[in-house]
Amino acid sequence: MQFGVVEKTLLPALLAIVMLGMGLSLAVSDFKRIVVTPVQVLVGSIGHFVIMPIAAYIVILILGLDYELALGVIIVGSCPSGTTSNLINYWAKGDVALAVVITSLSTLLCPLLTPMIVTSFGSLLDASTGGSGKPLEVSFLEMLKLVVAVIAVPIGIGMTVNHRYPDIARAIEKPYKIFSVSFLVFVVGFIIFKNRSEFLNMLLLVGGAVILHNILGFVLGYFIPKLMRIPERQSRTISIEVAIQNTTLGMTLAVDFFGDRVALPAAVFSLWMYFAGTVMAVIWSRYLPLPNEESA
Repeated sequence: MQFGVVEKTLLPALLAIVMLGMGLSLAVSDFKRIVVTPVQVLVGSIGHFVIMPIAAYIVILILGLDYELALGVIIVGSCPSGTTSNLINYWAKGDVALAVVITSLSTLLCPLLTPMIVTSFGSLLDASTGGSGKPLEVSFLEMLKLVVAVIAVPIGIGMTVNHRYPDIARAIEKPYKIFSVSFLVFVVGFIIFKNRSEFLNMLLLVGGAVILHNILGFVLGYFIPKLMRIPERQSRTISIEVAIQNTTLGMTLAVDFFGDRVALPAAVFSLWMYFAGTVMAVIWSRYLPLPNEESA
């Protein structure tokens, strides 16, 4: 799989565009859920950065991945929730308000936590995959700068516009989302088309790791909240939030700091999570519906 100058330019631009759209739909008051149900929000947001990296490391140990692919899986596990998770929660009849807060908070936390997780796992990965155990040769500050530039700044701009010019934000929110989703489909489609001859080999190479990682995200993201006595509807919501990642950020970090092969897990995960998320939404909404008192 190869990323040329066009893709390397499009990925951060796409990410910034999507994050600006998220900011346009957010207000400070949206985060009041943190005060109302702090345990649910914190388990879904901060717990997300614990569950998915640990699940990633379990996958690496089970499958014996080489260093580059292992690092790619860790990068996927260190990313925040993706905005797709909110849509899947809507289909699954989850707690969409909770989903939006978890996605937003985990995204705001990722400029600090994502570089920290990736750099912290560097030595551990190198040792466990047969290397020397040397520190990861990537600057935490450089990675932090990139994540702030493509995540925090666009969200901040969007929230500022929403606060100062709410009528304008509401007017452009829907067409902007349509544009950003269309741009996302274009970029992913362009990357797949360019690498179409290698795509089957890509799936065979990392498909098992991606599927296992995603399944662990769904399972741990569901049962850990249940063990904490979080209600069924919110446990399902957290499960989806944990398992659905911002893979565009994963690909951006991999390509900018490590290389094209490291981006493989994020690229394949970006396709698989739509299928898996839709399947889970159908199962939970149609075959395992919530009791009437919970689904209200």
